Amino acid sequence: MPNVWLLPLSDLTPEQQRVVELPPDDHRLVLGPPGSGKTQVLIHRANYLQQKYKVSHDRYRVFVFTNVIKEYIRSGFEFLHLPDDAVSTFDYWCCDMYEKHISRRLPFQNNSRIVNFPKVRADVLNLLRSRSNLRFPLDFIMVDEGQDLAPDVYEIMRLISRHVTVFADPAQKIFEDGASEKFIVETLGIQKRYLSLLGDYRNAAYVAQLASHFIPDVQARSQFLMQIHTEQKVKEKPLLFIAPDFDSEIDRLAEIIKQRQLNNERIGIIVPTNRLLHGIAAGLEERETHVEKAVKVERGKKVDISCDFGNLIPKIATFYQAKGLTFDTVMLPRLGNRAFPRTFGEARQKMLFVGIARATQWVYLSTVQIDGFDEMQILGEAERDGHLTIQKAAQWQRAFPTAGQKVDKTKKKDEDDYSVL
Repeated sequence: MPNVWLLPLSDLTPEQQRVVELPPDDHRLVLGPPGSGKTQVLIHRANYLQQKYKVSHDRYRVFVFTNVIKEYIRSGFEFLHLPDDAVSTFDYWCCDMYEKHISRRLPFQNNSRIVNFPKVRADVLNLLRSRSNLRFPLDFIMVDEGQDLAPDVYEIMRLISRHVTVFADPAQKIFEDGASEKFIVETLGIQKRYLSLLGDYRNAAYVAQLASHFIPDVQARSQFLMQIHTEQKVKEKPLLFIAPDFDSEIDRLAEIIKQRQLNNERIGIIVPTNRLLHGIAAGLEERETHVEKAVKVERGKKVDISCDFGNLIPKIATFYQAKGLTFDTVMLPRLGNRAFPRTFGEARQKMLFVGIARATQWVYLSTVQIDGFDEMQILGEAERDGHLTIQKAAQWQRAFPTAGQKVDKTKKKDEDDYSVL
């Protein structure tokens, strides 16, 4: 399978290569903003430690936050000829530990078939505290998206591995129960000054400028922009399309996807909910635009992911599943208050920041004219600052007079037709 996103070690910056080669004599916390190469460094560091210290494949793990990023990292592991089973979510590893040493029957939530992961973690932690012979089965652990892992994860990792490197960005924390930076440092007993990866190699200037509008703190916004050094291959402002109706929004989305595919770009479509993910994917299929859904299918503790990050087929994922992923072009359709039913204010702004920051070169956003969207004021400010182009349907139709005519408008769909599971 060809790899389309992992850089060779020689292409990393000197700072990134230094982090790759840090000795495993102490636990490490590596902080970095979007685009600083945390996932790239993580994969190369796992490969470096495994080879330099001749660590057997059952003595190290890369722990990730979601099963989607697990499959993403696995594609990089395959490029370096590392074993697939070295990458997993932390909860999967805990379930395996639970079945081997506590019970072959996992606890489930409220008589459902969903594993009660907090209980599994609590029982595994108590087991490790009481059974010293089960401690330190691993020589090293790499942790991705560490800001969103629960505090008890770090208490367990302290007891199962002789070395832990955590990669995190507090600014991208979107789960309230994620461990704080202070907790991580204190729990792992990090003595040396932890490291920061600066010098963005990923986000082009226009992308970073748009993302910065969703950082409410003025000082944090300034610090983020100071780290932008990437040259934009083509100076192309992000675009917000305001559609008259939902059908027109999907028409335009399909057309933009086809245009970007001509450049062999890696395309990510990011939406707030699984309902919209399935609905928009169905709408695009009607327009002969094939996408792969980055969704999980759970069977007990076994989870399958229905997409392949080694190809250039556009991927569609929720904001939560897209954390840690990287695309040339990111598309954020269906922006409206109803699409974010339980997320408001700064929490929603943080989600939008995370979504925009997945892009290396260009961002496309869209909404429907009749929908209310609280963040339109922020997007208007971005346009006034020259960081965004806002286009309405009439402007699009003048530029592309035949656009949108492939779908039978006599069978016009209501937006809810695109929102069913």
